Amino acid sequence: MQKSALKTLYSISERVRLASDRRLKQDWLYLQTSDHFYYMSTKHFSDGAVHSIFSPYTSPYDAFNNYMNVLSDFIARVKTQFPDSVENEELNSLL
Repeated sequence: MQKSALKTLYSISERVRLASDRRLKQDWLYLQTSDHFYYMSTKHFSDGAVHSIFSPYTSPYDAFNNYMNVLSDFIARVKTQFPDSVENEELNSLL
């Protein structure tokens, strides 16, 4: 789950980097916070047990679903500035 979330998050990194919207960049930083990924942890021993005590979610799956919903909304905001029709190579030329 963590890998899937990170892969999706970083798939739009180039578009976020080029964005001029400060709020978008701030939300990007929030989405990278390690706590989100700790809450998605499915390991049952060591760190996982400690983090489950402080997790606001009932399960790692709930944490993943919530994160992916938020990420989906964030991606939609990014795509309003840089639609899918604009390739990453084209984005680089904007620099």
